[in-house]
Amino acid sequence: MLFQTLDDKSECVGIFCDDKLYFEQDHFPTSLSKTWKFAPYLRGLDVEYASLYLEGRPIKGAIPEYLEDDWGDVSLKIEAFKRSLKQAKVDLDENCFYDLVPRRFLIDLCRVKNKITEHVLKTVSRPKRYEFYKHVSMLVDEISHRRVAIDERKLKSYENISKFTSYVSSMRHFRHVKYNQFGTKTGRLTTTSGSFPILTLPKDLRSAILPTNDYYLELDFNGAEVRTLLGLLGKEQPPGDVHDFHLHRVFTETQSREDAKVAFFAWLYGSSQQKGTPAARRLEEFYPKQDLLKEYYRNNNIVTPYGRVMTDVSDHHAVNYLVQATAAELFLKQALKIDYLLRAKTSGSRIAFLLHDAIIIDMKDEDSNLVSALCHLMASTNFGTFGINIKRGFSLGTLKQWIR
Repeated sequence: MLFQTLDDKSECVGIFCDDKLYFEQDHFPTSLSKTWKFAPYLRGLDVEYASLYLEGRPIKGAIPEYLEDDWGDVSLKIEAFKRSLKQAKVDLDENCFYDLVPRRFLIDLCRVKNKITEHVLKTVSRPKRYEFYKHVSMLVDEISHRRVAIDERKLKSYENISKFTSYVSSMRHFRHVKYNQFGTKTGRLTTTSGSFPILTLPKDLRSAILPTNDYYLELDFNGAEVRTLLGLLGKEQPPGDVHDFHLHRVFTETQSREDAKVAFFAWLYGSSQQKGTPAARRLEEFYPKQDLLKEYYRNNNIVTPYGRVMTDVSDHHAVNYLVQATAAELFLKQALKIDYLLRAKTSGSRIAFLLHDAIIIDMKDEDSNLVSALCHLMASTNFGTFGINIKRGFSLGTLKQWIR
């Protein structure tokens, strides 16, 4: 049965179905099956989400001509409502949308969205990676509704430092992290406009971000892209630090770990200054990139081991894109596994942020017995056992290495 959600916050339960509005989950029809977008109160239901069929493309391009005027009308009304609510200083993140607009408008909006949903599901092919998209969308959507806790006293100490002024303003004004899972060619997450700036925030300001439970636990890969490249080539994962591994296995002259790290990424990203150097030649011997191109690169298109397709990729960027895209998806798959464990086994510990290659978990003390299981889950990949770094802290900026 076709339906639409009236809000996407877990505490704002409401749907439109069969030309009626429902505000109690117990009263929902039992045959709900198709809608536009996920909402937390739909978790566990077998529902098809039409928005994911577009794989990040804007809804405007999917609207049939006969619905363009109807969608234009309701879109203009939505924008008008949002402007008036903004002027009245009403926060949509803290209030249910359906409580702020007329019921007549909700019905008109949902009728149009039902028609668009049905059109997309009938005319757009279901993406091969739909199930992955669906589970990632569920995770990032639920993160987006958790208000970021701020140490206002700590934040105030930075507000008069010019390089931090705009960030401090954003941290106060936008208190929810809103990820876009389709924001980059390689699949790395970005944040949307109006989001808490977690991905670009200067490290100094992270100390103003507090857990809502007892502490933060950070799990991240040691050398995610290096280990992904090793995995793609079928090489064994080294224990310990991968840049120390390079130092002892790849480079023969005396060189620091930092030099080895810089040399590797300059080579991977195709730096012209690195080309032809002794370090580059040794890396080429150890990492035969041409073998990867033969397997994953055809006619300027890359298809990763996970089935992600990237088109119009130049020879110069091919290996870089392959490694970045594979590493990004591997990271998200680990995050999904950890999210499942937290839901099944904890009393409320949850993923707070996905920060580049790090999963930040808002932990309860009573769930600390699961840290070992979480670490094991993070390290276990289909490319072998990855080394991971484990940190703990009482703010995002005071995370310290944790050895258990």
